[in-house]
Amino acid sequence: MSITLTIDQLKQSGRYHDAVTLVRQQLQKQPADAVLHYQLACLYDVQGRESHAIPCYLAALSGNLPKKQRQEAWLGLGSTYRALGQYSHSLEAFENGLAEFPQARELTLFRAMTLYNLGENKQAVAELLLLLAETSAHSDILLYQQAIRQYAADLDRIG
Repeated sequence: MSITLTIDQLKQSGRYHDAVTLVRQQLQKQPADAVLHYQLACLYDVQGRESHAIPCYLAALSGNLPKKQRQEAWLGLGSTYRALGQYSHSLEAFENGLAEFPQARELTLFRAMTLYNLGENKQAVAELLLLLAETSAHSDILLYQQAIRQYAADLDRIG
């Protein structure tokens, strides 16, 4: 049985402490393994231990992490910074993630929440409107897609 499968099984069964122990043991053998650092970051996050997750996300992102996990790691890092009230770091993480994965809508969504936390309400709403216009399949939203894009470009526009 692969170690990744075992870690995933422990995580799915809620045995987070055991999963953390196993990942940390593996990291002693393979300290540069980006996937292990990513798994540890996720385990810390799910346990509400965000301050422990940050260095793990950073280690994962500095290594050779597979594309899907890199995208998820940017989201995790930005969200973790946001949860800790470190909004400028959160914004930087989301922007770095979007530079690497410009089509990652989840990064755009969470970035908008961080913009709100930074008091950039107009920009946050505009980004959410664009995201809605680009991703919604709801017939009534599609009907107003062009108008939504115009409003997003200039929320203060009158007449």
